Amino acid sequence: QGPAPRSDKALALGSAFAPRLPQRLAMRILLGVLLVAPLLGGRCEEGSTAPPEQRACSPGLDSFPFCNTSLPVPQRVWDLIGRLDLSEKPPLLTARESPKGNVSRLGIPEYDWGGNCVHGVQSRCVGDVCPTMFPSPNSLGNGWNASSWELMGYIIGRELRALRLHGAGENREDNLPHIGLDCWSPNINLNRDPRWGRNQEVVSEDPFLTSIYGLKYTRGLQRRSSDGYTLAIVTLKHFAAYSLDEWEGISRHSFDANVTARDFVDSYFPAFRTAVIGGDAKGVMCSYNSINGVPACANDWLLNTVLRGDWGFNGYITSDTGAIQDIYDQHKYVTDPEAAVAISVKAGCDVDSGAPYDKFLVPAVEKGLVNESQVDGRLYNSLKLRFELGLFDPPESQAYHNISLSEVGQQSTRDLNRLMARESMVLMRNPQPGLKHSAARHMIKQKHQHTQSAADARILPFASGKKVAVVGPHFNASQALVGNYLGQACPTYGSFDCITTLLEGVVEANGDGLVQAAQGCDVKSQSMAGFDPALAIAQWGDVVVLAMGIDQSVEGESHDRTSIDLPGVQPQFALKVLDLCKPTALVLIHGGMLAIERLLEHPCADYLAIISAGYPGPEGADAIAAALFGLYSPGGKLSNTWYPSKYISEVSMTSMSFTEFPGRTYKYYQGVPTFTFGYGLSYTSFDMKLCSESELYADTHQSSPLRIKVEVKNTGRSHGDEVIQVFAVAGDLDLPSPPPPMAKKELVAFQRVSLPPNASRNITFSVHIADLGAVLESGKRVVTQGSFVLDITNGVALHELINVHLYGDPKTVWSLPL
Repeated sequence: QGPAPRSDKALALGSAFAPRLPQRLAMRILLGVLLVAPLLGGRCEEGSTAPPEQRACSPGLDSFPFCNTSLPVPQRVWDLIGRLDLSEKPPLLTARESPKGNVSRLGIPEYDWGGNCVHGVQSRCVGDVCPTMFPSPNSLGNGWNASSWELMGYIIGRELRALRLHGAGENREDNLPHIGLDCWSPNINLNRDPRWGRNQEVVSEDPFLTSIYGLKYTRGLQRRSSDGYTLAIVTLKHFAAYSLDEWEGISRHSFDANVTARDFVDSYFPAFRTAVIGGDAKGVMCSYNSINGVPACANDWLLNTVLRGDWGFNGYITSDTGAIQDIYDQHKYVTDPEAAVAISVKAGCDVDSGAPYDKFLVPAVEKGLVNESQVDGRLYNSLKLRFELGLFDPPESQAYHNISLSEVGQQSTRDLNRLMARESMVLMRNPQPGLKHSAARHMIKQKHQHTQSAADARILPFASGKKVAVVGPHFNASQALVGNYLGQACPTYGSFDCITTLLEGVVEANGDGLVQAAQGCDVKSQSMAGFDPALAIAQWGDVVVLAMGIDQSVEGESHDRTSIDLPGVQPQFALKVLDLCKPTALVLIHGGMLAIERLLEHPCADYLAIISAGYPGPEGADAIAAALFGLYSPGGKLSNTWYPSKYISEVSMTSMSFTEFPGRTYKYYQGVPTFTFGYGLSYTSFDMKLCSESELYADTHQSSPLRIKVEVKNTGRSHGDEVIQVFAVAGDLDLPSPPPPMAKKELVAFQRVSLPPNASRNITFSVHIADLGAVLESGKRVVTQGSFVLDITNGVALHELINVHLYGDPKTVWSLPL
């Protein structure tokens, strides 16, 4: 259920917030949800008025063999396919056309392929019960909490079940189509280029971090019940090498991504491969773009040789919406729609989100361009999942069919949502005011913050009860906090008035203090007309909250950026605020990173603290305000590199190479980043010591992982979280000449830990030998004799090093099929 509507008196009296979640209760809440959720929903709540759901094999139409639950699922699916006429097949292979796709004579109801669950169910509310919107994936990545990702996936699946049962449709005004049980999520593409408009939908630039996210989301959403049914179906997107939408006249609908074998194995494929092999993902979406000259949805090598053949994928593949039409209309790969349909079916695309299959599949069969048996193969892959979801079995005894609507947005879910929003806050900068030194010296000094006393007087946290000025284009943000790919946010369709604004969050957190606010400028306006009133308020305040960034008008699907700077006159306004030399907290609302080095060079930069808030979701105002006033200590870490402004002039948006100068991501970038991957500060301090041997030896063919243990201690005065990261740094390796490009370092493990003051905890990492290797130009990942250094770090000042010595014959752990 969505947050309660705001009071008109909120700014004067403080908002009526749900109870705050103390950090010390975080693990208790996570445990509580994990224990209770499987027990919920045994039956519909008393008095439920849920409409009866259309289902297959209803009384009177349940005598077909495909309705016989004692038969194996494959046998049932083939029996159903054998009863279909050719004309009945295309609608069953077409997404987003519900209520089409039913076969009434066989008792088969409609089913909608195509619901989204990027960070929550993208459906309408049912009455005043609205789907939960979690933080956007770019914020989830900054949280570095794998357990939360899996739990979020499970909750999304349960909410999807409950909302569908009670008639929810996709988030459209007409409530149609009736939402299905497959989620076109997660988006596990990489943040390859900071200009990409959909960076808000992905967790990281890093293949390993993205792989863990995709794996955990998949396991949560597809959890099987004790009676053997799948909760919901993931659809990993967008396969593959997709990270350009619309940029300077170049469109995703016609773009050809030229990718080397090495970049496939090193960067573009790992997250998909991990979710398929490790998570048994049941769905994949092929992307709009071509790959090395062949459209993804018509790419036999990509879908059959790699995905189904090499990785053993046994689920369904859908096109992105309109991608089949693009094959002939934009890519010009074939000349007519029948040929495009035929080649897509042969390549393994089971479901078409668009019109071509519905209109042209039968003519393609009649012309002999594709065999009906190949069409039946596509039907088998998609219909099988509907059986595994329990949609052809009696529903009365299915636990997942009977999840109560009251579970949607329940308090434990809201508590988790608030925790995840708080975990995503990254304290990027927090200097001691009044120290006169250059930006370069400041960055050096800042890197040692954790070694300084927690009593150092820094900009943040603000003390409550002061005069607080809130200025900037996002001063009263609500809708801007939640990102894109949204379910209905509030019971009034199209409204976001139930989401607490940033200003209301500050009013609440500031207690009895006074708050004044003004916008100053719009997100991308060139007008400076609002500068003076806002600067007067900033001058009045004891401290300043400077709320800036971007929104969906600047970045989004079909909308890449051409600049990574703060847009419009925001830089000029920020510099004017800094001229006041007042304690200022810059809060950045954003998806993709922002180039802000000009602000760091200001003479009064010692008065500037910075928090990256991402798109933190409906609990974001609380998370931001509570961080500003020290109600918890931020513990997020950057999941992407923050480049200087000049970076985009040095690298082409259309280049798919990660290693071409100046390089992409922390692994290959050869310049000096403004903020590094894995970086994030805290209000408390930590220490770490190695509890394992500093010299380890392993056989290249060893199947058991290396076990590494460290002790992490909170040495400060407040409760805090720390994220410990393990990077592999290659030394001398026995590689063919010339050696392939090698990453500067590569993430191989991580763990987030929450500790009260003076408490410590031992953390054990498993580092797999397969991750201590190199990717050759041929597309082989090999482990050879040689050495690595494991750098165990908090991303700031703490480091423990382990030397790993590998011996034995070379081993190929993954070879790209060609």
